[in-house]
Amino acid sequence: MANERRRVPRYSAHVKASVKLPGESPALAVMVEDLCVLGCLLEDGPTLEVHQQCDFALTWKGREFRSLAVVAWKGEQGQVGLEFQNTDPANQQQLREFCVDFLMKPLVRLTEGQE
Repeated sequence: MANERRRVPRYSAHVKASVKLPGESPALAVMVEDLCVLGCLLEDGPTLEVHQQCDFALTWKGREFRSLAVVAWKGEQGQVGLEFQNTDPANQQQLREFCVDFLMKPLVRLTEGQE
């Protein structure tokens, strides 16, 4: 994994968001660990399953980003990767503006000597 590359920059976010599953009334509070224009990494999503669709919402500085998302993967320790789906251009631009406020992660993982 030392030469893992990402398609787009990821940002350390550590912000609260919500996920609403189809057919369920209350939204689930989640913590976004990493954020990018294609999706996000949730610290924990115990009720989410791979390929499950949900509505994702993130409010930052009084503005809200919403997107349909699908669970792309789920880790052994409960982490969940969401991929945003069908995000319109204006909403996508708003997400880009949110990302500017967070610390960008390296596009290539650092090896032990570089850390």
